[in-house]
Amino acid sequence: MRLLIADDDARAPRQLASDLCALAHEVVIVGDGRTALARATQETFDAVLLELVLPYVGGVEITRTLRERGLDLPIVLLSVHGDLPDRLAGLDGGADDYLVKPIAAVEIEARLRAILRRATRSGGHGVMRAGDIEVNEIKYRAQRGGRVLALPKLEFQMLCELIRNKNAIVTRAMFYRNVWRYDGEPATNVVESYIRRLRGHLNAAGEPDPIETIRGVGYMLVDHG
Repeated sequence: MRLLIADDDARAPRQLASDLCALAHEVVIVGDGRTALARATQETFDAVLLELVLPYVGGVEITRTLRERGLDLPIVLLSVHGDLPDRLAGLDGGADDYLVKPIAAVEIEARLRAILRRATRSGGHGVMRAGDIEVNEIKYRAQRGGRVLALPKLEFQMLCELIRNKNAIVTRAMFYRNVWRYDGEPATNVVESYIRRLRGHLNAAGEPDPIETIRGVGYMLVDHG
């Protein structure tokens, strides 16, 4: 893979780049957000790795801009901070993953391959269905009964997780692990808040709510088809 790494640290990204090159990847390193944004839009990369805090333009802002410009390549945010609010901001901005440094090159490679697998696992087309709901993970599109759903990144990923496990319970821990890439389970109502937003999109035209709340456990998307 051809990878773009944006990090203003003098040494760490060079070591990471060296390790990734040893795994047969081509790596381009830049030291600020403006250069990262320019090169990501003007050149072809298979994935982009962005430090959360960068000179001129931060990682989350770069991610949002790239998504707005239609780039659907894997974007991974890197940071020494692993707090849930930072993860939420990054994933809400359109990042595919959020990794806490230091992290080994082999894990980064594994994460990138996992992102690419998720995009193609559904019959090679990225399309999954449950009842009148359809999502396309490759094209980042969702619809219900032909009505296009303008879902933010996190709500889209939560819907994908529910459809992948349709007619089965998705626990709060599964959402944290598979959507937020967070191993803990903080005592917050963050999942409930995002489920409420997702329901608002799904049921905006007065359709019946397809998401069942399993109290004290999690949620289940019921496929009546």
